[in-house]
Formats: sequence, C-alpha cells, structure tokens
Amino acid sequence: MAATALGDLLLDLLALPSLTGEEGPVADWLEHRYAGQRVRRAGNSVVVGGSDDGRPVVLLVGHTDVVPPTDADRDPRRDGDRILGRGASDMKSGLAVAMDCFETSALRAGPYDLVLVAYAGEEGPHEGNELGAVLTAMPDLAEAALAVVLEPTDLTVQLGCMGALHAEVSFLGRAAHSARPWQGENALTKAGDFLGELHRRPPHDVDVDGLTYREVFTATAAWTDNARNVVPDRFTINLNYRYAPDKTTAAAEARVNELVSGRAAVTVVDHAAAGRPRRNSGLVADFCDTVDATVQPKQAWTDVARFSQLGVPALNYGPGLTAQAHQAGEYAPEANLVAARAALAAFLAGA
Repeated sequence: MAATALGDLLLDLLALPSLTGEEGPVADWLEHRYAGQRVRRAGNSVVVGGSDDGRPVVLLVGHTDVVPPTDADRDPRRDGDRILGRGASDMKSGLAVAMDCFETSALRAGPYDLVLVAYAGEEGPHEGNELGAVLTAMPDLAEAALAVVLEPTDLTVQLGCMGALHAEVSFLGRAAHSARPWQGENALTKAGDFLGELHRRPPHDVDVDGLTYREVFTATAAWTDNARNVVPDRFTINLNYRYAPDKTTAAAEARVNELVSGRAAVTVVDHAAAGRPRRNSGLVADFCDTVDATVQPKQAWTDVARFSQLGVPALNYGPGLTAQAHQAGEYAPEANLVAARAALAAFLAGA
C-alpha cells in the first residue's frame, strides 16, 4: 500500500528513544506537540485534553515505553507494507492511532470528550508502571465513561483481563551433609508431589460474560540457597496463578493457599488484580457493535485492570500484532493502522 500519514507518525514515534525508565524525551516531545492545549504531566507520563463540558469522557490510552531493541529493529524504517522498529506493534502503532484520532477536529467535537493518556513504565515491574500514579494524581480520569487501551490485539476487541499473582511457595526441611542425607530432610524432594500435581494440572475454563478465560497455575522458577554438598533445608518455587476476572484478589490468594494445602509456606510477592469484561454494558457494548471485530477474552494481564478497579469500563483494541511484541525485527502492518484508525473513528463519531 502507499505510505500514509499514520505510518509517518508511527515512524516519528519509533525514532524517539523510550526504553522503560528512559521515557523523558518522548514525554517532552508530546508536551511540545500539544502546547497550548490542556496538558498535564506526572513523571514521564502525559495526559492531554478534557473539556469538562458534560459529554461522556473517552480515554485513548497507550504506553510510550519499549523493551530494549535488537540489531534487527534498532533503526525504524518502512519495509514494504510493514513499519519496522522497536515498539512498532507493542505499542507505538496503537499510540499513533490514538494520537491521530485525538488530533482530528471533527472527532474532538463529536459526542465524546476525548482525553489522550500516554504513560510510561508499562514494560517494567508492576510498581514502576506510571499509569497508577497518573490515575492517583488526576482523579477526574476515574469519571471516564470508557477507556480504550490500544495494546496490540491483531485488530480484535479483547475484553477484561486475567489477574496475575506470583507467590513464593517454600518447602521446609532440615539441613545435613549430602553424604549423610538421613540426618536431615530434603526440602527439594519434599516438593516433588506438588510439582507433579502442577505438571499434570489442566487449564480450568471459566465463563465470564460469555467469554472463556483459562485459569492456570505455573511454576516459573525454583531455587535453594545452600552449597551443593548440603541437603537443602528450604526449596522455593515461584508459583504464577493467572485467574479469571470473576475473582477478587482475596479469592485468588485463598485459592493458592487451598492448592498448597499447608504443605509449604506461601508468600504473595506480586499481585495484579483482574479486569472485568463488562461486555454487555454501556459504551463497551456500543464499541463492540460499531467496530464489528471479533471479540475475545484477554488471556493475560493488561492495564484495563487498573481502570476496572476504579469502576471505569475498559477494553483492549489495537493495530499491533501480538506475535510481534518483543520479537527481534518487530513490525506492524501499515494497513492495520489504517483499519484500526477507521474503526476507532467510527465509534468516536457516534456512527
């Protein structure tokens, strides 16, 4: 296809350095681009717009940071019908679509009061994600009627999201010399039955609003802290529980303890709540009807959960390819940007 202005905007965004923790330059660029409008900044996150004129507020949301580039995507460029560069799919293509819609006068004057939210820190640790700080510093955003988070979804609408819990499950034993193991109790082998149960455990399907979410328990790391000639007195497993959005954080933690059943000590070390899909309510339903795309459950955690916790309906819809996220040679099809922009604009225009 012929080069587009949307593609040019994406290339501009890709040219701006924005590794997680180093988003200052892109935040400065956004502030300069929208000078003269209502611009608010928290850290390296920028929020633009909001007329407070009584129209329902729709947030157009995207993160600005990217993971470290590879030699295959370090230099942004067009490659045939693709736009290649680190963050092309995850998620500067979505940010480009959000910005283009936000900058269209007819859409700004339409039935919704548009607010652009470009935040930092999504690709790093949960506690460093600046969207939480933005929502705390700008409580008016919690009054929004809808948040459209333009993460890569392959042009599908992805509703809700899984909760993500990490717990350290520590089996306890008694140390001894490895030449005389009968004088101790091996905490590592004590965990064998539990690990076997996890290995054999199938996913559990949970229906929420007609969407099927697959709950899974996964051991993602394990370790001891002893010399190699010592029977370990502690063996710790990092247990990752991905749970459906019908559960509260308290219910999810109770489920982990039920699974372990007192066989080991459980310490929750990281916990991000799930996000409700709200498929049949308000603007979420209107968006799905207007965009006319495949509707799927989000089988992962995303920042829609932060909006869900505040009572703001939220969804994921974006032009990026999920299979390209964090890949060497990351790209986004330019046609996807055009298609996503047309669909989002149709909704924002009240079509």
